[in-house]
Amino acid sequence: MKKYCLYITIIFSLSILGGCSDSFLNSESMTQITSDNYYKTQAHAWETLVGCYDRLSAGGYGNLFQAINISSDECFGGGGKNDDFGSQIWDHFEIFSSDLERNTYSWGGANGGRYFIAIRRCAVLTEILDGINWGSNTSLRNRYEAEARFLRAHFAFELASIYGSFPLNKTSNEKNMARTDPHDIYKFIVEDLKFAINNLPNQTFSQAPKDEFGRATRWAAMALLARVYLFYTGYFADTRVAAYFGGVQDIGISKAEVLAYLETIIRDSGHSLVPRYGSLWPFSSRVDYHKDPTLTYAGEYNPEIIWCIKFSTAIRNQNPQYMGLRAVPFAGAYDPFWPGWGMATISPKTVNQYEEGDERRFASIIDVEKEFSDPKIREALAVDQRDYSGYFQKKFQILTSASNPTVADPLAQGGTNANQSYQDQPVIRFADVLLMAAELGSPNALNYVNQIRDRAFNDQNHRVNNVDIDVIYAERSLST
Repeated sequence: MKKYCLYITIIFSLSILGGCSDSFLNSESMTQITSDNYYKTQAHAWETLVGCYDRLSAGGYGNLFQAINISSDECFGGGGKNDDFGSQIWDHFEIFSSDLERNTYSWGGANGGRYFIAIRRCAVLTEILDGINWGSNTSLRNRYEAEARFLRAHFAFELASIYGSFPLNKTSNEKNMARTDPHDIYKFIVEDLKFAINNLPNQTFSQAPKDEFGRATRWAAMALLARVYLFYTGYFADTRVAAYFGGVQDIGISKAEVLAYLETIIRDSGHSLVPRYGSLWPFSSRVDYHKDPTLTYAGEYNPEIIWCIKFSTAIRNQNPQYMGLRAVPFAGAYDPFWPGWGMATISPKTVNQYEEGDERRFASIIDVEKEFSDPKIREALAVDQRDYSGYFQKKFQILTSASNPTVADPLAQGGTNANQSYQDQPVIRFADVLLMAAELGSPNALNYVNQIRDRAFNDQNHRVNNVDIDVIYAERSLST
């Protein structure tokens, strides 16, 4: 609350000035939104929830989606030869070598900072809900809290999974600067997700309003909880980690409960695999490129997407720009793909793990040697591309305009920036649910794995006869 000092002219006595009290000077701002005059209505709660979702789309150089992929065996750091070595930090697990790289890639830097902002926003929403008059619409109040807690769990898990632990402030007033015990972080995440599961709408994929696609659902909360459980139990069971953190502890969920959630999704959610793996990704809309008239784009709204981060030409997905083919030898050189910054180049090891006839290879990877016959393209890439392997990811590529290869499709769709990718970012797909259920020992594990393989090869001739953890890990690497 602002306090205004009233300067009285000399026609008033000094005794009046001396008698001013704080209550007299307190004044509510009539022109500014403050924490004192906001958070009063259902509309304010909705706006606050939108602010929580808004942090999903924030990112930029050092985005954790890229960092996680670069940290894996599938990708190199990439980027330009004159770029900072930010991507190589994740690729080689090196120390931070400059202030720019430190501020970009540490959890306390610009990228990590957005997660702390997001976690606080979610906490604010959970705390102000009881001060709003909901009337008889208590289910809406609970849904808003469930969405906020789902998002908070997502942000906290991303930080915990890549940094081990971080300072977790469980309320908006906390200012904890010390790392929180990781077991406490995961227990907090589980509590949030259980609340979300119990309070989000119980609608199947087809029953949910299409314009709500991208909002948290009961199925998304179940699937995220399974991902959290598998990561937590797998990581903390490692002997080196166990020696330091005390191994796996009780975080409030059991293996049987998690598997039951996954089986519920598979049975009741209305989500399913789309018939062709390639149809999940925008390149499939370009028959002139892939030459397969039976392969058509399923679109971003499809039953395989359990949960995604929504983007548009107004709110752009920056990952395709960062992970696009580098250099521009001539206009339209990479048609149907638009050039980018060349980060997260694909390793030959990743390419070689695909069997002959597996559609996922062509759908996932750009093979420069096979797909671009003009030697100028390979020469241009080799000149300025760090960690050049001849392979780039295909799923997240900005496309050229279908009618003009020298124009970026975002511009053709009304965007103001050629790199303004409007592609949604899938976070959890139904394929992931099937594989998590198999990993947790579902009696249907063999069937679940073979559903994925049948789709990958477009036949039933490549099924496996038994399932073990190595088979499941291999399919996860190829399918997700």
